[in-house]
Amino acid sequence: MPNSGNYGRDDFGQGGLNDQLDVDALVGEIGLDRSEIQWRKEFIGFSAEDARRLQSYHESFEDNAEQVADDFYENITDHEETVEIIGRSPKGIEQLKRTQSAYLVTLADGEYGAEYFRDRARIGKLHDMLEMPMKHYLGQYSVYYDLILPLVGDRLVDSLTDRLAGAATDGGVTQTSGEATEVGGPDADLSRPAIETAIEEEVDDAVQDILSILRIINLDMQVVTDTYIHSYSQKLEDEIERNKRLMTDVEEEVKQPVSDLQSSAEDVAESATAISDAATDQSERVDEISSEVANLSATVEEVASTADQVENASERAETLAEDGKDAADTAAGVMTDIGDSVSDVANDVSSLQERVGQIDAFVDAIDDIADQTNMLALNASIEAARAGEAGDGFGVVADEIKSLAEESQTHASDIETMVDDIQTDTEETAASLDDTTEQVNRGIEQVQDAMNNLTEIVEAVTETANGIGEVAEATDDQAAAAEEIASMVDEVVNGTERVAEEIESLAAANQEQAAMVSEVEASVTRLSGDRSTTDGGQDTVSRTDNGEGTIPEADLPDDIPEFVVDMLSEEQLQEVANGNLDPTDLQ
Repeated sequence: MPNSGNYGRDDFGQGGLNDQLDVDALVGEIGLDRSEIQWRKEFIGFSAEDARRLQSYHESFEDNAEQVADDFYENITDHEETVEIIGRSPKGIEQLKRTQSAYLVTLADGEYGAEYFRDRARIGKLHDMLEMPMKHYLGQYSVYYDLILPLVGDRLVDSLTDRLAGAATDGGVTQTSGEATEVGGPDADLSRPAIETAIEEEVDDAVQDILSILRIINLDMQVVTDTYIHSYSQKLEDEIERNKRLMTDVEEEVKQPVSDLQSSAEDVAESATAISDAATDQSERVDEISSEVANLSATVEEVASTADQVENASERAETLAEDGKDAADTAAGVMTDIGDSVSDVANDVSSLQERVGQIDAFVDAIDDIADQTNMLALNASIEAARAGEAGDGFGVVADEIKSLAEESQTHASDIETMVDDIQTDTEETAASLDDTTEQVNRGIEQVQDAMNNLTEIVEAVTETANGIGEVAEATDDQAAAAEEIASMVDEVVNGTERVAEEIESLAAANQEQAAMVSEVEASVTRLSGDRSTTDGGQDTVSRTDNGEGTIPEADLPDDIPEFVVDMLSEEQLQEVANGNLDPTDLQ
């Protein structure tokens, strides 16, 4: 879109809210002097080369200023929140677009001194005066990136096209960033390396342009942030001053309630003295009750002396129990003797097992001798065969010896079988004796349990006899003592009634104190900025001046400043708590 007019610094500070703004004071308060500006430039690396690169876009920015402004405000009007904010400006939409075009063009003026930053501070403060949240203002820079960066891209395409076209037609030498690069000759086509070199150099140059644009926008965003922080600081200072005044007012309002509270405390002290006196009287009555209890104790001792009357019955029962105990002792002795006998038998069986084992060993020895005899007989037969007729007699003897050895071996085997049977029977007998021993031990334990039971019966009979005697003889004396105790209790009741009257007086005084504390609490609530933690420990935002309800602070966003909470109405706070309203829209 062609430009319909020149844009520049003269478009800033015209009409609208500018009359309400002292830019020089603002710049001084945020500390944006020449040294601060220079430090910020050095910090982000903004140099004269960046200024040169930006200035090279001046014509392009100016040619597209109106189009950029139209697209900028088209994005703003697409959102209800930003439309409402723009509607607060005294300027019309066309005036605002012209100011926006001037902002874009001045980005590429090439002069970035104190006046440039003064204009940026003015712009940031005006948006703050319109109550535009910082997130909206800074968010619009993303729209700027979408609008400005395509211009850099277009310039890159044009520059690269011109360079390659010129190199292809005349074999010339292109100039980029002060360095000459030969990309072709009169009779040669462009080579691939030459094309890649050209593209790389042009893209690098475009990237440097983008970095220069980002640096100047970064400086602008810093100034805008300063203006918003300055506004928040002023609001905070105003709130602190308001709290100081409120504290002074509360101090005056608390004096009288505190004085009344002290007087009420004195009344409470007097009532406490009266209660103390009544308590002393009660203590004396308790001493008398203690004396009566002592008399009752003496009566119990007399009852104990009557135990002799039931002693004979207790002795007879105890004698019977002792006889039973002796019988149990005898039974336990018999069981013990049986256990000893069983143990002796078990020992004998063990000895028998050992003897049987020895017999088994003898049988094994006989069996071995029979084997050796067989072997000798076999050898003798072999020798007789070798000797021929001379050894026939010796062979007959060898055969007879072999026959006897085999018979001995057979008898030894029979003996071994019988020994095994004896061992088996012996083991079964030993196992039976073990079971018998275990049963005898259980019988002894049962007899001992019976002895313990008889002992407990003796003790129980004795205790029962004593109890019967005490109950029978002490009933009359206890009745008389109970009458004395009842009389004392009546006097204690009277003292308690006097204490109750004093407590009622104390309660009345406490009610007066509660009322005074309520007055103090109301003053303290005002002092804390309409915030209270008397709802069970949960912080709330309250409105004590109009009687409306409270909103739990936990329902409000964590990042909402307290002074913003104090400035909002109950309806606005409720909307924020419900999530229907963004708190940053209210800052």
